[in-house]
Amino acid sequence: MTAIFDSVFQFSSERVSVLFLLMFFINVHFLSGQDFTSSKDGAWKDNQTWTNNTNCGQYDNISQGQPPISKNWGCVVNVVIGHDVVYNGNASGFGSGMFSGIRITAGGSLLFEGDLTINGGGSLPIIELEEGAELRVNGSFDINRGVEIIVPKNARLIVDRLIVGDNQPKITIAEGGTLIVKDETILKSKATLNLEGDFETNDLTFTSGGTINASSNSGKFNVSGDLLIQNGTLNMLGSSRIQVNGTSSTGQSGQINFKNTASGLFSGDVSMTNGGGISAENNSGFTFEENLTMSGGATIELSNFASGIIQNDVIMTNGTINVSNNTDISVGGKLNASNGARINGKNNGSIYLCDYPNSTKANSSHVNLKNNSFYGQGCFALPVVWKSFELFLAEDEIIKLEWKTSKEEANSHYEIERSLGGIDSFEKIGEVTAAGWTNAETRYTFEDNQQILFSGMVYYRIRQVDFNGNSTVSDVVGSRVHRETAEKIEWSAYPNPSDGTSLKVKLLSGSVSGTVKARFLQTTSEATFEGEVGMELDQWLQSRIREAVKGVCVLELAFEEEVYRIKVVRL
Repeated sequence: MTAIFDSVFQFSSERVSVLFLLMFFINVHFLSGQDFTSSKDGAWKDNQTWTNNTNCGQYDNISQGQPPISKNWGCVVNVVIGHDVVYNGNASGFGSGMFSGIRITAGGSLLFEGDLTINGGGSLPIIELEEGAELRVNGSFDINRGVEIIVPKNARLIVDRLIVGDNQPKITIAEGGTLIVKDETILKSKATLNLEGDFETNDLTFTSGGTINASSNSGKFNVSGDLLIQNGTLNMLGSSRIQVNGTSSTGQSGQINFKNTASGLFSGDVSMTNGGGISAENNSGFTFEENLTMSGGATIELSNFASGIIQNDVIMTNGTINVSNNTDISVGGKLNASNGARINGKNNGSIYLCDYPNSTKANSSHVNLKNNSFYGQGCFALPVVWKSFELFLAEDEIIKLEWKTSKEEANSHYEIERSLGGIDSFEKIGEVTAAGWTNAETRYTFEDNQQILFSGMVYYRIRQVDFNGNSTVSDVVGSRVHRETAEKIEWSAYPNPSDGTSLKVKLLSGSVSGTVKARFLQTTSEATFEGEVGMELDQWLQSRIREAVKGVCVLELAFEEEVYRIKVVRL
């Protein structure tokens, strides 16, 4: 028994010892490190820019003066920037080895004046931007490691050229965050770009794969140059929108997918070859402002109330267009199909051709129609079909606008315009993002809670703006309001009594802008005036008091349907 007890005790003691050593080394690993923190605005390579502290041992290769951008062995480096720090020159191998990560806090910024390359080995560095932070690269930013960069709300990542490599890097632009690429954005195989905020670039190229997931409901996704998708995938989700000003191509087998109420505007020619494809479903859609060419088995697939507009011609030497389940494509020019090209319609799918006489005919071998589908003559309808526009008076004299549409095509946004007292001075007071493309009823609301010192009729109209910048205007609707002024208006006339040489008025409280109507009354005379408060009114009053007979006079001032009376004694 004693031997068994000693054996068990010895085994247990060994286990405790191993666990203790393991926990010790884990704690040392997590606690050991060297923190560099910016102490002022300055250059990265200036020792005076930094303060640092460490709990590493003296033989752990402690960094001196300034943080290294990479480190082969020794004490782990972590960098915190809360000031404006500039790195001069190129930075290659950034974050490799024993470089733990970098955090830019609110109000801090880091500028690389040359190229920035994240490559090399070791643990993956953490690159963290807090709200209000900025990371800028005045050169190429090449990410060739599996790091994740998150740009949060009110933070910005601005680079001249962005290359997201093929070792599974990921960039996420959170809602309210911004990514700006002045030149070209290149995505390689296994690269991921998640867009919930704003993204602007010149050219956008998927060289050998890669994925973009755009899901922002209000952010910008603008490509000012060309879009080329080679074997990659662009997913437009939620209510996200993309605008491409140059040409667009699906390359070898690139894919663009529109879902939910996502939409896209492509201003240049669009080409689809070698298995490339565009799909749209569930009230999403796209507009091509120029020509579409399809070859090599390319496919356009529309389903479940999606829609597309091609403003010029469609040339299909091969490829397939499928429309099904209450979807439609409108072609502003002609559609010519040849060789292996196919147009398939089923379940109320439609293709409308403005120049049908010069297009491939519905009875040709290229067109296959089933279940109430349509292919033939037809041109564009209005961008928005209005269903209703109403006003409701809410609490505290807040006016609520509500409007509904039954169909929208390439609809960017609505601008709310208001005019006070008449319909000849409309001004924009707000904006509401539109659904883009939809065949379903859509309801919008807007509350006019601006403080206006006005009582009377208020008129509203809605200006609909499409992705091309063209606009149409709704009917005008009005409502009467009785708005209390923020401060009661009180007038004073002086000198009072007056000897007839002078009479002026001034505001004791409140605010008056615009024209005022005035009457100067005595028992046997009356004079009227309409104009601005100030010198013009005072000169008129001086003439009236000089001509007045001795006794009591009454000065009436009318502003915004309110009348104010002041007794003036003429000596």
